[in-house]
Amino acid sequence: MYKPIQAFFKTENDAERVKAELNRLKVNDIRVDKLEDAHQTLFLSPLGYGGGSAGGMGASSAGSSGGGIFPIFARSSEGQERDDTQRDHTVECEVDEEDYQTALKIMMDNDGYVDKDTFEE
Repeated sequence: MYKPIQAFFKTENDAERVKAELNRLKVNDIRVDKLEDAHQTLFLSPLGYGGGSAGGMGASSAGSSGGGIFPIFARSSEGQERDDTQRDHTVECEVDEEDYQTALKIMMDNDGYVDKDTFEE
């Protein structure tokens, strides 16, 4: 079964790099696009890794207690840095469930942000 995924990047080069890396996975309909005014309508979040071992990452699902890649919803406060750089280049595709965590890791490693609603069920 395939799951949709969308991540936002600062530059077209960043998005194209991620697209090239995602092509090694089981993906459908992968595309890079530029959105106008995306920062005004979406609450974007960086991705983080938590729990478990990196070797088991592909088997865990988002939101499970086994760990994996997830959005970091920390809001800026005293002592925290916040990156408000506009991210208007997107990579969208459908990823096989077995490769979903790997795809998220590729996006995280390339400074991709996701819409906060990505992991809500």
